[in-house]
Amino acid sequence: MGTAVSLDIPGCKAAKVFEAVFERLRQIDKKFSTYKSDSEVSRFARGLLTEAKLSAEVKQIVGACRQAEQWTDGYFSAWAGGDFQPSGYVKGWAIAEAGKVIEKQGHKTYCLGIGGDILARSAGDKVWNIGIQDPKDKSKILNKLSISSGAVATSGNYERGAHIINPKTGQPANELLSVTVNGPDIIKADILATAAFAAGEGAANLLKKFPDYKSLIISK
Repeated sequence: MGTAVSLDIPGCKAAKVFEAVFERLRQIDKKFSTYKSDSEVSRFARGLLTEAKLSAEVKQIVGACRQAEQWTDGYFSAWAGGDFQPSGYVKGWAIAEAGKVIEKQGHKTYCLGIGGDILARSAGDKVWNIGIQDPKDKSKILNKLSISSGAVATSGNYERGAHIINPKTGQPANELLSVTVNGPDIIKADILATAAFAAGEGAANLLKKFPDYKSLIISK
């Protein structure tokens, strides 16, 4: 998936759950990677596949991306750069899918991180401490979240450069340093972090519409 993956399942010594998670992630990467020219998403983006001929899973993501564009007032768009680029949606969705694999294997307490986005679950009294990195200094922590169950997603340019496009202008978003969103659902948290970063100075107003999600917006 072009990024780092970490998984912590307290007390788990069986390799099979970890193997199952990474196998599911490999399946998703094979189908949705925008870096692999033979992936289904890449072929669709190049016009080699029509939407009618997409697999059910990819069709689902195309529809979900359209819905996300609507409820973020257009600040989240999988078509911001012209071609279909669903990575901003797929990362959160992949984390959710991996979480389903973990829970199907009988584990209810875990912490899964992919590319800086985190899904944490606790069936008991386990509390996960999650640090929010200072975008100006990677060795420093700006804030710490202590959660039992929830999702944390961060968007910014400090890791991958100016890769988030403001769909309203068609230009890279650069008004903020980072946006971190914490809430119940990893897919929605990831979308909101991306949309808010793209919205720049309008981030706070956008996020006010989603009271179940808290945010930390770092301006320049």
